Order: sequence, then C-alpha cells, then structure tokens
Amino acid sequence: MIISISYPVDRINIPNWDGAISMIPFDLRDITTLPLALPLPAMQVRRLVQRMIQVLPLEKHGGTAFLTIDARTIPCGETHRRGGVHIDGNYLGDTVSMGWGKETKGWGGWKEKPHGKRGWDNPSSTPDWKIDGVSKKLDIDDHMRSYQSHTGGMLIASDYPACKGWIGCFLGIPQQGGDCSHIDLSSGHEFKLHPNVVYYGNSQFVHESIPVDKEIHRTLVRITLPEDYPTLIQ
Repeated sequence: MIISISYPVDRINIPNWDGAISMIPFDLRDITTLPLALPLPAMQVRRLVQRMIQVLPLEKHGGTAFLTIDARTIPCGETHRRGGVHIDGNYLGDTVSMGWGKETKGWGGWKEKPHGKRGWDNPSSTPDWKIDGVSKKLDIDDHMRSYQSHTGGMLIASDYPACKGWIGCFLGIPQQGGDCSHIDLSSGHEFKLHPNVVYYGNSQFVHESIPVDKEIHRTLVRITLPEDYPTLIQ
C-alpha cells in the first residue's frame, strides 16, 4: 500500500539562481550548518531554506536534512527533473548506493520506449537500476526503509509549473528507484504543483515531472527530511 500525502504550506519568492547543488546535509535546527562554500549565493540560500523549514515542528523534531537546488534553462518539451511516476522515498545517505545525487533527466534507467510506452530498463520488483552505467541495488530491508516507510518526506518548491502529483491510497509497492508506473492512480486526486509555493510531501508522495511548454529557466528547491521524520498531517 502506498499512502501519498502532499499539501501547500507556504508561499515564497525564489531568487533567479543559476547552478546546482545536490543532497547537501544540514541540521534543521541550525541553518549555519549549511556551508558557505556553495556554487550559489550562500546567504540567499540560507534565508530561503530558513523560510521553508519554518513550517516544521522543529521544537519537537530536528535532525539532518538534505538540500538540493537545480536552476537551469529547460528546452521546450523536456522535463526538468526525473521523468516517470515515482516516489522519492527516504535518502539513506552513504550507507547504501541508492543512486541519489545524480538527479538529472533519465537517472534511474528511466527512458522513453517505442510505441509511446515509458518505463524502467528492468521493470521487475527487484530494486536494481543504473546510474551512469553502474548498477545500483538496494536489498529488501533497505528497499523497505526507503520506499515503504511511513516517516521521512520533503519540502519542495519551484518557480515554474512542471510537476504533478497524486494524493490518495494506492495498492501496490514501488519498484526499483521508487518507480510507480505500474500503480493504478485513478482513485487518487491529481493536481499540478503551483510556482512559488512550498509543498510538503511524505516519503511516499507520488509525483512526476512534466515537459515544460516553452524554453524556460527554472529553479527547483527540495529539502529532503530525515528518514525518521514523522509524517505531517494537515
């Protein structure tokens, strides 16, 4: 069973950045743990992150979160982020080779296939996918920790609409890399994520990047919450 939760929590103004950082760890209760040596304006980044995390119950739950920012020009008709219906799951850090970090279009073995079909190179229930040609695997226990957990989650925002999500309870288990292309989502509520809005999503939030309708410079900001962070109910 997949329980997909997401809802808007705040509105923000995202600066016009250019560049990327991926899975930078920081203490949710101490914004100064975000490094100053970033390929983006560090103080602006800290202020934006501080604004985004203010919706969290930090007095009760802290921990190490991970910051990703991806700001670049996207050609018309292409997706900014990972294609395909999926969940992000929990980031298990350096303990396993999950393939997180190399997060560009097509990571995880996702590809367009003939006759309008889309899917993973090896669509089996075994968690096995490729990053830069290198096979990445999760054993059963780590697959459960990442993709079948009811804790963890994320805060996510962008300055141009190019993502849709689903809210609801869905039968099935995510496949390798969090792939949910085999899941029947017809019973859920489908919605498009609006620009300059911070959304909370649990670790099983089902979503998909969609092609942009024109060439656009787009910035995405995601804060991946600690693996044990409790699910936030609206």
